[in-house]
Amino acid sequence: MNRRALIRFLRASVIVVLALIVAPQAVPAKKEGPPTPYNPYPRGILPADLDSEIERVLREINVIFQQAVAEWRALPPPNLTGQPPTLQGSGYDMVQTLGKLMNYDRNISPFRNQACASCHMPYAGFSGPIPSVNLTMIAYPGSFHYRAGKRTAQRYTYSPWFPVLQFNETQQLFFGGNFWDSRATGYLLQNPDAEQAQHPPVDTQEMGLPDIACIAFRLSQAEYRPLFEQVWGAGSLDIKFPPDSEKICGTPGGAAVFGTDTTPVKLSPEDRLLANRAFDNWGQSLDAFEKSKEISPFTSKFDAVLAGKATLTADEMAGYNLFRGKAACNTCHVDGRGSTQTPGTGFDGVPATTTGTDSSHPATVNPLFTCFGSANEGLPLNPRNAFYYQTT
Repeated sequence: MNRRALIRFLRASVIVVLALIVAPQAVPAKKEGPPTPYNPYPRGILPADLDSEIERVLREINVIFQQAVAEWRALPPPNLTGQPPTLQGSGYDMVQTLGKLMNYDRNISPFRNQACASCHMPYAGFSGPIPSVNLTMIAYPGSFHYRAGKRTAQRYTYSPWFPVLQFNETQQLFFGGNFWDSRATGYLLQNPDAEQAQHPPVDTQEMGLPDIACIAFRLSQAEYRPLFEQVWGAGSLDIKFPPDSEKICGTPGGAAVFGTDTTPVKLSPEDRLLANRAFDNWGQSLDAFEKSKEISPFTSKFDAVLAGKATLTADEMAGYNLFRGKAACNTCHVDGRGSTQTPGTGFDGVPATTTGTDSSHPATVNPLFTCFGSANEGLPLNPRNAFYYQTT
């Protein structure tokens, strides 16, 4: 290379280097993190171990979800036959397993960080699994930390047997429904438990999805979508979701961007109908799981006594006689037994009409010890309930 060519080469190299130094560098896109926690609470409301406990429960949920996946894979193929067509053979197991998968699916929340089971774990009687929460803020934080519900989580156990909410004209009282305040009436599905399962996914204080169509959207992405469509019909999740569905369903309900719009996922009437149907199927599947022996087994000693497979001890019998006799507990906590009622001493000068000796056969071998009623007992507000401190 001659001297002149070498100089030209060096000049070109310098220009390239300067261009690399001066030219603006591409900035990698920032990964959007979780929103700033909502925390209007005074000191002592949120437990110190809240974050670590939430993570612990999520790890446990992941394990159970994978167990449910294995149970699904192990199901024998059903035989669709008859008129109307029925999934014979393993149909019951399929619906219950589908409900179990849904129950432990943390993707049914905007930030994919909360499942139904987050507030209903097996080792806590299918209620709240975090001791420190139970002793402080009462209700559990939702997907958007740290918004929290109003009340402690009710247990799943035996909830499928509650009837549709009705007003008894004779007693002038309401009976039936699910939730502490019976607001899951069961009016549409004629099943309060299935309707109860529909509330938390779109409750802004809980799982917090902004549109019931988001449940169908997340189900359409689920690993177990084939099972859903096998149970509820081929094409049941073939919904034409708009391109912004992921963004919408990743934003908590109640966000300012939605205003008063409760259906921000814009669907055609036909697709909205499919999404609504999938939402009903969601509730029905969870109800089937809650009715399974895994949750509602009827295996107490009293169940065994009613079935003639066990006997009560002397002390247990004395307590039971008090329960159904002078204490009149079974007036509301119905025990499936009949009595020959005779006047009793009552309480505070009021004669009792519920004492007597049981001389009947069991009316049922699976009593729920409830009359399905509810009442406001007039208790004062709990100052440790996080809900009372929320300002927005």
